[in-house]
Amino acid sequence: MTCGNEDLLKIGSVAKAAGVGVQTLHFYERSGLLPKPKRSAANYRLYAPEAVRRVRFIKKAQALGLTLEETKQILDLKDHGREPCRKVAELGEKHLTLYLARGSSVSA
Repeated sequence: MTCGNEDLLKIGSVAKAAGVGVQTLHFYERSGLLPKPKRSAANYRLYAPEAVRRVRFIKKAQALGLTLEETKQILDLKDHGREPCRKVAELGEKHLTLYLARGSSVSA
């Protein structure tokens, strides 16, 4: 997908739309969760609109209990043109098992 510069978003716009702080986006970049953005002539980070959706996905995955590393595994599959369904199911089963184990140890 190619975007004209008019379609690209500055970091503050992405952060606001995704409901995170600018430093969170920097962290996601350093961690490999968010691709390095293009740069403007003034060296501003310029993100494709897809970045907002990606950050929202990361936050939802965290809310479901996935680690950032697990989320990165899912995103890496998607980025390389592979369907992450099997990985998502595997991680979901793992987390469900852990959740149920915690529940049974609390009630015991």
